[in-house]
Amino acid sequence: MTRTVDADDDRAADRPGSAAGPTRRSFTALGAALGAGGLLGACSSGDGSSGDGGSGGSKSEALQFWGWVPGLEDLVATWNAANPDVPVEFHRMTGDDGKKVEAAVDAGAGPDIVQLSTHGLPDYVINERVQAITEFVRDDENLYTPASWKSVTVGEDVYGLPQGSGPTAMMYREDILQQHGIAVPTTYAEYEAAAAALHAADPGVYLAGFSPSEIGQWVQDVSQAGGSYFGIEGQAWDVVVDSPASQEVAARWQRLLDAGLLKVTEMWTPDYWAAVNAGQIATITYAAWFPVQLIENCADLAGKWKVAPQPTAGGEPVAGDSGGAANVVLAGATDLEGATKFIRWLNGDPASVTELISVGGIFPTAKSGFDDPALAEKFPYFGDQAIYDVYRDAADVTPATWTDGPANGQVDSDLTDGFGKVATGGTTFAQVLADADAAAVARLQKAGLDVVGS
Repeated sequence: MTRTVDADDDRAADRPGSAAGPTRRSFTALGAALGAGGLLGACSSGDGSSGDGGSGGSKSEALQFWGWVPGLEDLVATWNAANPDVPVEFHRMTGDDGKKVEAAVDAGAGPDIVQLSTHGLPDYVINERVQAITEFVRDDENLYTPASWKSVTVGEDVYGLPQGSGPTAMMYREDILQQHGIAVPTTYAEYEAAAAALHAADPGVYLAGFSPSEIGQWVQDVSQAGGSYFGIEGQAWDVVVDSPASQEVAARWQRLLDAGLLKVTEMWTPDYWAAVNAGQIATITYAAWFPVQLIENCADLAGKWKVAPQPTAGGEPVAGDSGGAANVVLAGATDLEGATKFIRWLNGDPASVTELISVGGIFPTAKSGFDDPALAEKFPYFGDQAIYDVYRDAADVTPATWTDGPANGQVDSDLTDGFGKVATGGTTFAQVLADADAAAVARLQKAGLDVVGS
C-alpha cells in the first residue's frame, strides 16, 4: 500500500534543540524495512520485478522523456540516431507539468523518464512513483561527485542519475571592499568582522542581503556545515532539522541580523535588484547558476564583481550545495533497462555532458564535465576571471551528508515562513528550527509512520 506524507507545500518537487545535540527521531514503517527490497514501502529494489518495469518492455515504442534543461531536444535526436532500438521522444516541461507528472503516475500513466528536483525524490520513492535502477548503475558511482550520487540514493538503492548541481561560492564587489580596505573574507569570523566594518564605514552598504523566502541559501549553508533535514541510519530515518550544524548556521545569521548588518530584501524582486545595482549589497553567496543572473540583471556593474570560495567556519576548504536535478525512471515505464541506458548516456557520456554544460547551462555532476573547456571560460563581467574554477573546486569539497526526506518541501515552507517572522523580529532562527523539526515529526506521525523518540 502506498503511504502518502501530507505535505501542504511540496515546493522542492517543483524547483530548478539543545546544546547537547539534536534529539534523534526516526521512523520505520512504509511497509518493508530499510535496505530490504527497497527503502520506503513496496517500491522496486531495481531487480526489474516490480509492476510492469524491468527489461521486457516493447523496444518499438518510444520512451517518453519530460525535462526542462535547454538543448535536450538535440541530445535526444543524437541518441535516437545512434540507438534506433530504444527511441526517445522529448517533451519540454513548463508551468505545472511537475504536478501533472505526479497525478499521471498516480493514475497509472505518465512519461517513462522525468527530470526532477533531487529534493523531491524521496516523496516519489515513498509514493511508489519511481523505480530503482540500482542493478544497471552499480559501476557508475565513481563517475559522479559524492554529494550528487548521494542525492539520488535512498537507503541502499539508486533511484536516478544526477544532472546538474548547485555548488556554492561567494560573489563580491571587488571595488567596494577595496574602497574600504576590507580583505575578502575566508572564514566566517572574518566575514562577520567585514560586515561590521563595511556597514560602519558606509551605513548604506551591507556585506550581504537576507531573503527570508530564498531557502536555497539556507540549504547551502547547512549543507556546508555537514547538516541536513533528515538522515538514514540502518533501518530508520532521523528528523534532524534542528541539528548542531543547523544551529551553528542559525546563530551566525542571528548575530548578523541582530546587529543590523544584513540588507533584508526578497531576492528576485525589483527592490532586490535595485539594491544590488545601487551597491547596497557587496556580496552574494550562492550557487553556480547565479552569476549569469548578475550578468543579466546588473549589466552596468560589469568588471566590478569577482568570485571567491564560500567562507568557512575554520578556514578548511568546504562548500555547500543548494541542490540539483536528476533524471528518474517512473513507475509506469515498461522498459526499465532501456530507459536507464538512455539516462546513463545523457548524464555520463562526455560528449553529452559537454552539451549539457555549453547549451543546457548546467553545472555538471559528472566528473568528466570538470575538464570541459566551457568551465574554463573567462568572463569579462567578472574581470576576465575563470569563475567556474571556483565552483569546480567547491563541488570537490561539498560534504556528502545532505539527505532529503518525506515532504521535504514542507520543511522548506515551515522554515521560510518562520524566517519571514525572524526578519521582523517576531521570533528567532533557533525557535524556527525547533518548530520546523517538531512539525516534521508530527507530519510523519499523521501519515501513519512510526516516529521513534518523539
